Amino acid sequence: MHRFKTGFLAVVAAVVLAGDALARDIVDMTGRTVTVPDKIERVVTLGSVPVINSFVFAAGKADTLVSGLPVRFNAKRWSWQFVFAPQLRDGPDLQDANYAPDPEKILNARPDVALSFEKSTADILGANGVPTVLLRIQTPDDVKAGVRLVGNLLGNTDIGEQYAKYFDATLARIAAKIDAIPLDQRPTALYINPTNMTQPHLVAEWWLRAGGARSVTDNGRSEEVLTLSTETVIDANPDYIVLSDPGHIEALKRDATLSQLDAVKNGRILVAPMGAHTWGNRTVEQVLTVLWAASEFHPAQFPHAELVAEVKNFYATFFKTELNDAQVESILMSGRAS
Repeated sequence: MHRFKTGFLAVVAAVVLAGDALARDIVDMTGRTVTVPDKIERVVTLGSVPVINSFVFAAGKADTLVSGLPVRFNAKRWSWQFVFAPQLRDGPDLQDANYAPDPEKILNARPDVALSFEKSTADILGANGVPTVLLRIQTPDDVKAGVRLVGNLLGNTDIGEQYAKYFDATLARIAAKIDAIPLDQRPTALYINPTNMTQPHLVAEWWLRAGGARSVTDNGRSEEVLTLSTETVIDANPDYIVLSDPGHIEALKRDATLSQLDAVKNGRILVAPMGAHTWGNRTVEQVLTVLWAASEFHPAQFPHAELVAEVKNFYATFFKTELNDAQVESILMSGRAS
């Protein structure tokens, strides 16, 4: 028996005989024990497909994916998914019109294992004989634990430690510069979806702080999605507004009230880059989000060239994809494209 451990997550790989095939038990990020084939060659992802795919990419196992990108994810906006795993473009959409898993299509894909965030999906697939491993990603430690889990699941048992060391070392380099910046010289910022008036992801509190900003919603909250009132946003009047979707820029400018924010009037609207997933949300690219934020808030301390070099290094090391400078700039500017 081999035991891999990180924080709250314990991944137990116990090789047993299941008929004529070898199998093992995996403890997923919700504490469920799932029996999976010892060798996994066919993987489907369900639900929040792009972010789950990013963990498969980081494990260096993009070629195991046999599902496609669901139609609800705009192919133009999510085009980097096809760069990291070209077969996704022609892979089957395994979810119905209501985004629920379609068991018949899933069984036709002959997966060895499925990955999802949803317990309801695991229940449906389990009833149809498809082992389903659940991820739960909210914090930076969860991101590292998720890479370790997926790596162990798919046979890359070294990637968890490699990714964690890279993650921690990169953040330490950034923190050494940020810590030297007085608090009153760090701008205030708000990560917001102005179409539904929410701060959509808890992890943004962390990367804004680590990137050298003072998030106006960083109040010790624990909920994943924070609903905001217009009055609260106006009172906070942040120096910067950060968005996850370029379409939200016009939503801000059209709103009679939000358009009066200093950040809007001064042109201090940022849109998080878009790689395998939106960097501002939960993704294995999270460490790059911190460096990007630091380069936007404190360009003198974090030159753009340093960001470009680190992005190239990250995708080459973990996604096994070599990008040139123009491609990196495309990712960094993708959020601003309409």
